[in-house]
Amino acid sequence: MRTLLERWTNEKLLKAKGTFTYLGFKFSKELEDNRTLSQKLQVRASTNYIHTVLDGVRRYIVCLENKRCSCGEFQLDVLPCPHALAALRHRDESYEKYCSPYYTRESLLHTYEIPVDPLPDESKWNVPQHIAEEVVNPPTGKR
Repeated sequence: MRTLLERWTNEKLLKAKGTFTYLGFKFSKELEDNRTLSQKLQVRASTNYIHTVLDGVRRYIVCLENKRCSCGEFQLDVLPCPHALAALRHRDESYEKYCSPYYTRESLLHTYEIPVDPLPDESKWNVPQHIAEEVVNPPTGKR
């Protein structure tokens, strides 16, 4: 398990270092997909922050101030959904302040900068006697 964590941490750090967008690769891709979907939507502003977004016969209410959309995605993902992006486009406003800071390249770099240190050979472990004598039985599979 530790070897797997070492590998994953290193892979994710390298991926974050190779990203040169505001958001990490995965989130930039999702935002771009949402932006594509938002292009066909029509927007009516109710107030400065509240918009009605029309997708054919469906209607969505977007509140940019509270980062909410009636579709539920915006507040769940803390990443602008297609409806929120349509509202932002209508306002000629950028998406950055509407994304979770956890999705930024900077946050991803900080997340994976702490390495998972490899373990030394088992012969070098300093295991307390009371732990070494502990008997742990395998699970029986019964409940």
